[in-house]
Amino acid sequence: MHYSNIVLFLVGIVNLFLAFFVFLRNRKSKINIFFSITIFAIAFWCFSIAMFRMASANSVYFWGQFAYFAINFTIVFFLYFTFVFPSGSLPKNLFVRSILFFPPVLIFIISLIPRSIVSNAIIMDGNIIVNVGWGYYVHSFVTLIFFLWAFYNVISKFVKSVGIARLQLLYLFLGTAISTTIAIFTNIILFSFTTEYNWIGPSATIIMVFLISYAITRYRLMDIKIIVARTIIFGLIVILLTGLYVLTSVFIAMFFENLIGSKSNFLVGLIIAILVVVGFQPLRKVIEKTTERFLFKTSYDPDVLLSRISEVTATILDVKQLMQSISEILDESLHFSKISFALLSRDGKLFISYEQGFEVKTIIDFASGKEKILPLYFKNNRDVQVIDELETKYEAGEYIPKNIDLLNGLRSLDVALVVPLYVKERLIGIIVIGNKKSGDPYSHQDLNVLKIIAGQAAIAIENATLYDELKDYNIKLDEEVKKKTTELRKANDELKQLDEAKSEFISIASHQLRTPLTIIKGYISMMQEGSFGKLSPVIDANLSKVYQANERLIKLVENLLDISRIESGRQDFKMTKIHLEEMAQVVVDNLKGNAKEKKLKLIFHKPTHATPEVMADEGKIHEVMMNFVDNSIKYTKEGKVEVFVTLENGLVTFCVKDTGMGIKPEVMTVLFQKFSRGEGSFRAHTEGLGLGLYVARMMIDAHKGKIWAESDGENKGSKFCFSLPVAK
Repeated sequence: MHYSNIVLFLVGIVNLFLAFFVFLRNRKSKINIFFSITIFAIAFWCFSIAMFRMASANSVYFWGQFAYFAINFTIVFFLYFTFVFPSGSLPKNLFVRSILFFPPVLIFIISLIPRSIVSNAIIMDGNIIVNVGWGYYVHSFVTLIFFLWAFYNVISKFVKSVGIARLQLLYLFLGTAISTTIAIFTNIILFSFTTEYNWIGPSATIIMVFLISYAITRYRLMDIKIIVARTIIFGLIVILLTGLYVLTSVFIAMFFENLIGSKSNFLVGLIIAILVVVGFQPLRKVIEKTTERFLFKTSYDPDVLLSRISEVTATILDVKQLMQSISEILDESLHFSKISFALLSRDGKLFISYEQGFEVKTIIDFASGKEKILPLYFKNNRDVQVIDELETKYEAGEYIPKNIDLLNGLRSLDVALVVPLYVKERLIGIIVIGNKKSGDPYSHQDLNVLKIIAGQAAIAIENATLYDELKDYNIKLDEEVKKKTTELRKANDELKQLDEAKSEFISIASHQLRTPLTIIKGYISMMQEGSFGKLSPVIDANLSKVYQANERLIKLVENLLDISRIESGRQDFKMTKIHLEEMAQVVVDNLKGNAKEKKLKLIFHKPTHATPEVMADEGKIHEVMMNFVDNSIKYTKEGKVEVFVTLENGLVTFCVKDTGMGIKPEVMTVLFQKFSRGEGSFRAHTEGLGLGLYVARMMIDAHKGKIWAESDGENKGSKFCFSLPVAK
């Protein structure tokens, strides 16, 4: 096979795979559809020219006609492509649509007429000498018109466009202009004179592929950088596999010829078929791995990258470690020169939280003063900002930066990308990424992946920041709790000392008061008995009032002494076995006079069966009983007071029930506290200080018993009870 035919097949395979992948990239895009059909037609043009150059005298006419049909097919769809790229649509005018449709159909029909393009062909010394027919001139005219129309579209769009679109059209124009000019010269103009150079035109399409590939690589034209690279790789795979199977078939044929003395095409075909079925997949994988090792050193799987980022953002709560891990994972895939995380504080100040590759002083200078500028850039646009593209748009007049110093500063820092970090509607910072170490620009895949990662990273950074704040708060809270606990313990110790001093004071004061009160009581009794002479009725009545007041003081002093002794743990109890029903009878008998004075019924409901004994201090329990019954008499205006002694669940219970003023629910909770009296009790009985029930509770608690009160509400009576365990 001649070297020119090998070149044609290689160029055709590369173009064929490029067309295939461009179409699969976006099947709905008219740009991708027309571009892929154009490249597809170029591939068949290459194959048809190669077959024409290898054709026999009988088939040279067919391949000559087919080659020129492929040329026309290429030009037609390239014209369609120029209408829709980089933005636009096919003409809607019916006349223009007719011109776009009918001439290609006419050329196709002419191509089907035998010897209309190649009227005569002679093969001499391996060279093909042809005579062109009438269809050749019609074909050439239509092709030239469509070619000029296509370039008019490209040039007019180039003149009107600016920025990146202008650069894309420039590389598209240069690539197609050079390739098409060479093709017209070698395959149309020279074709009628010689076919020796007709392989150059199709091969020259590699120039168009190269320049468009450069536009793709540099300016992300049509987002097919990866497609171009993979097209080359798949082309190499096909060529290598084809060569391998051809060599294998030759060796097998030689083996059978030496073995049996003749060729066996059937056996050779059968063995090759088996080898293809068995060995294709392993060979394909080996070749792919080998080529990827050399040609795809910087490639990565986006799904794997996102999975690793998701794992990191879900498990790491330390902000510095989180940013470092994200940076390391991104660097393994993108291979950038530097990266920095700049976060906004709660008060809107920008600070560098993590940096790798930047000079510390330079990046700090960048951060200072930029906190007010950055939110403006990302207020209405949360996309990844590509510095090269911003500069290109700025130079073309398409973009006016809010702060040119910031754009220049980013460029001077060798920054390629600025990725905003948003949590819902709030900008929390940015990721600043440098250029790739390889010098390649960031692809659309890179930008899309970074945009997804930015959302994950922003939430993770926000959570980690809140966790750090919570951790610091907990440390401060723990320190504050320890401090306050120490202060509280100190205050508690001081309170204990004060309480002990208070109890000691009350004890001493009560002892000092009890002696003179007892003496007063004795003298009053002697005076009333006539020991110092007969008293007048007026003096005797006043002495009775003094005696009663003195009794109340003595009782108050006794209560204070009891409280002091119990709180200080110095109260002595003389525990004996006693019957509560007998003590209740005595109390009722002693207070019947008081009840009679208020015209109340005082009733003791003696139990039908004798209650068991309880272990108690008789004097203290008698005092509690007296307090309960006396209070019921004092706070009951009319009705009755009932006394009960019962046995329930191993406890002997003493209760006093009256029809008096009752107890409000809000008073019930503080009823047995020190200096606590029910609302309205001061009007019914002015002398009490609220110590009686408090002393009673302390006495019953000391006996391991229970004490409580019940009432249905104000003016509905009340019930006071205590229970003591049965003596064992």
